[in-house]
Amino acid sequence: MLRISQSMMKEWENYKRFDNLCGLVFEAKYITKTLFSEPSDSQKEGIYFEYLCTGSLPKNGQVPQPERTLKGELTAPYKRAEQAANFFKQIIEHYGIVIKHVAYKLENDLMSGLLDIWAEWDGKEVIIDLKYSGLLDDKWNDLGWDLERLPQKHNTMRQAVHYKLLARDVLKKDVDFYFFVFNSKQPDDMKIILSTIDEDKFWFHENDVMRIKADIEKEIASGFKAKPDYRNCKECTMVDCKFRASYPLIQQVFYPEE
Repeated sequence: MLRISQSMMKEWENYKRFDNLCGLVFEAKYITKTLFSEPSDSQKEGIYFEYLCTGSLPKNGQVPQPERTLKGELTAPYKRAEQAANFFKQIIEHYGIVIKHVAYKLENDLMSGLLDIWAEWDGKEVIIDLKYSGLLDDKWNDLGWDLERLPQKHNTMRQAVHYKLLARDVLKKDVDFYFFVFNSKQPDDMKIILSTIDEDKFWFHENDVMRIKADIEKEIASGFKAKPDYRNCKECTMVDCKFRASYPLIQQVFYPEE
């Protein structure tokens, strides 16, 4: 059964709306589940950080290994990850947060979501999502965490809506959702962000999920479209793809009269 995750929604829009993701990559990643991308260096640091915080394994099921120097010591980024994980544990203790579940999967016939942490805080059940970022005060980057512009960052805020909606439907509970955002550049720095969602957002999100699910099912029937692009293709692990662009394609820019 096809269930829509919040990351799938983002990638579907990259494929169909923004035209910057190949349909064959989307299909292999989310439909046939035959493509597993190698995480970037910063993603590896985040995976290691989350493992130290919760003990949950990444999608590949393997214990993440830190990067070490020739002397066997942790490199500076991984030292910061360990320090940040220790800071997380101090925060959990300070606030009296009791972790009930980690990597907690919720799903219904329409949606799915993998919660980093399901916890009890001041007698209430809450969802905590861990982030490890060097963009805590970045206002303009789509991945930045400046609070002034955060409500305008749909792909980020949609995660809170998606998970809260799942908790309502699956568990029949209306719970608070928190982002715990740790600074990858400064391990004793972080933000705790409570996401307060307008009620209309849940209705719009559920309708978006239903629309995207129907569109994906149509695409499965008709076939996903290749979108060869040299810069994307040279990084893609689907090396036997017959649509692979081996050289840059000509791109046209129209400069209109003012």
